[in-house]
Amino acid sequence: MNSGSKVVCPHCGERTLAKEKKILDENFSPVGVKFVCAFCGVELEAPAAASSSAPSKEREAAERLSRLLGGEKVTKAAFAPEADDGHFCLHCKNFIKHPFMNRCGLTMKEVQAIDSCEKFEAAE
Repeated sequence: MNSGSKVVCPHCGERTLAKEKKILDENFSPVGVKFVCAFCGVELEAPAAASSSAPSKEREAAERLSRLLGGEKVTKAAFAPEADDGHFCLHCKNFIKHPFMNRCGLTMKEVQAIDSCEKFEAAE
């Protein structure tokens, strides 16, 4: 069980959320955590069987989805920017930043930070 889990309170019988409450010792140092009903404040018991079966249910759901989509596991694509990427005006030494209007120091035209041009010079 975690904070925000939907449960039925055994004391008041209402469908409620589990609220996390810290257990403090005599020096007011936290020594543990208990879950209470958000309505009546009675301590809730953590269901041991439900927490152990939750990861297996998630794994089964992931396996069913992978079979549905073709059986291959999807891996995250790695993004590695190249050295010539990022020639934005924001990173140019001729970029003149102003609160009301940003300008290019070469052309004196208004530019945006993500604009790019052929005359880019890296700022130091």
